[in-house]
Amino acid sequence: MKYKSRWLIKHIRKGKVIWQEFSEGNILHDEGEQALLSAYFATAYSGYGAPPANLYLGLDARAAPAEADTLASLSGEPTALSGYTREALSTTGTGVSGQDFYIHQPGAYYRADSKEVIWTAGENWAEVKNLFLCTVATGTGGKLICTKALSTPRTLMSGDALTASLFIGLSE
Repeated sequence: MKYKSRWLIKHIRKGKVIWQEFSEGNILHDEGEQALLSAYFATAYSGYGAPPANLYLGLDARAAPAEADTLASLSGEPTALSGYTREALSTTGTGVSGQDFYIHQPGAYYRADSKEVIWTAGENWAEVKNLFLCTVATGTGGKLICTKALSTPRTLMSGDALTASLFIGLSE
């Protein structure tokens, strides 16, 4: 089995895309691997429980994300800045187009595509270096699933927007 991921990220200023990245790959964190496997294969696995009703996309400034990272090791998440919150993606849908996650077969494998989320800076934000997917809206009590390091750090000015969507697929 192979794990495939792609991210589409856009930096928007005054209504115009000033930078975008469509790239493959990310770091699938140790606890992310365990969370995904426990959802179907060991549902009573210690510390994981039932799958969450939402997953959350967030931003941070870690210099070098690593597979062993956890939510507790995040640094530079802009939690105190106006306009930032981890953005919820519901996992309770039926997987059809238009929902938070759309499950389909674009080729020889199945893929879950997230809807596009948007963060709009209410003030200037220092460099954003990574996007991450986790299991909780705030704090460090959940699981860090995966992280995508941006090819270029982004400094958002007040009014700028950063958008992201995630595509995760499994194949043989």
